[in-house]
Amino acid sequence: MVKSIYSIVIAVFILVLAGVGEQIYLKKTFDCLKDDFTLAYEKIQSENATVDDANAIKTAWLSKKKLLHLFISHNDVKELDLWVFETVAYVRAQNFKEAISKIEVAINLTEQIPKNYLIKFENIL
Repeated sequence: MVKSIYSIVIAVFILVLAGVGEQIYLKKTFDCLKDDFTLAYEKIQSENATVDDANAIKTAWLSKKKLLHLFISHNDVKELDLWVFETVAYVRAQNFKEAISKIEVAINLTEQIPKNYLIKFENIL
């Protein structure tokens, strides 16, 4: 009986640590992406963005994307994927008006997606 209680306590402890680790990882990852996208936003807004800048946000996103598939839904990854690649395409075409609207959505998603996975009462229901 005592061994069963110890096993249950240890299992709960491991689950809590995994959940906290996931939250920390998601926050750090999306904060990093937001910083990269915000830098691109500023360059696009001033119409100084180059193809290298566009490739930089694409590379930043692709480097984070593989691990994010483990923690968030495919639909969320796909949605952010769409906005990032549309931004890149518009910057390459020097269509800054369209690019700015796409990168604004990508920045907003870096704020909203992590909120969907926070450990809070609304997300449990």
